[in-house]
Amino acid sequence: MPEQHPPDDNRTRMAANFGATIAIMVVLGLGYWLMGALMQQSKNEDCLLSHRRSCGTVETR
Repeated sequence: MPEQHPPDDNRTRMAANFGATIAIMVVLGLGYWLMGALMQQSKNEDCLLSHRRSCGTVETR
């Protein structure tokens, strides 16, 4: 006699997919932010290692 599985609950599956999508978007957003921060840090280190004096960002109005 074959085992009987409970019917799929579409609402539960949609909630799980939505949660997974949100989690992936958060991880991708954090990865994008981290890469930008690391690139900026690398540029600052390159500037400092070349013995330049004004390595900070220049803000204009």
